[in-house]
Amino acid sequence: MIYLAVCVDLFSDGLMIGAGSTISSGLALVLALGQVGGDLPEGFATIASLKDKGLSRGKRFLALVGFAAPLFIGTSIGYWLVRGRPEIVKLALLSFTAAILAKAAVEEVIGEAHEQGEDTYFQTMSFIGGFALFATASTYLG
Repeated sequence: MIYLAVCVDLFSDGLMIGAGSTISSGLALVLALGQVGGDLPEGFATIASLKDKGLSRGKRFLALVGFAAPLFIGTSIGYWLVRGRPEIVKLALLSFTAAILAKAAVEEVIGEAHEQGEDTYFQTMSFIGGFALFATASTYLG
């Protein structure tokens, strides 16, 4: 189940990168680099989980290599789906994909935060600041 969830996440990342590449290669690069920060720890955690479940090293390696497929498929579909379409279609796909990913992240972060105890002003401001920083970076670097 964990492997499937990671594949779905990588597929949506690929859709976003593929759609972004039709707008500009710089945007696609920023989107791809932005995903590395989240996908590397996710990959390590998944492989560690598979190791904990008793999968052999060879099978874990194959699983790791297999993570490339949903990313490349998503990127290809994202590119070919919006290539030559009006810019509003491209931006709509990017917004839709980003909204789904943001919703999942927010639900996970808020759920984890509430399990840890009471909320503090610093935690709330850090959470909002992280989104503001991401929006600023994507505006000026994309």
